[in-house]
Amino acid sequence: MSIVIGTPYTKGAGYLMDGKNLNASKRHEADIRTCTHCQKVIALQEWKDAGAWCGKCMAPICDGCGVRAQTFGCEPFLQKIEQFAESQMRFQRLLKDAGMAAPVPHNPIYTGAT
Repeated sequence: MSIVIGTPYTKGAGYLMDGKNLNASKRHEADIRTCTHCQKVIALQEWKDAGAWCGKCMAPICDGCGVRAQTFGCEPFLQKIEQFAESQMRFQRLLKDAGMAAPVPHNPIYTGAT
């Protein structure tokens, strides 16, 4: 399969400019997208040589998700989030129905925001 960057496959794509090196001749630039299955950043020029494609999402996916998709099929990231939220709601409902108090998390989650 031959893909030309700048076609409809780049819908929703971003652009990466590596700002570590301010010298314009050594700056790394690339068209990028995120994998629809895991949100990993995919450089489209590297992806077109050795990348995977999800026929259900009709979008490029990373190599790891390509291998996983052969076994489990299409697993969009949003679907994973919805399944997790649903399982948490079911668990809270079960605790409420059983008359148990919801457990207090012992370890706070640090997001890095102050």
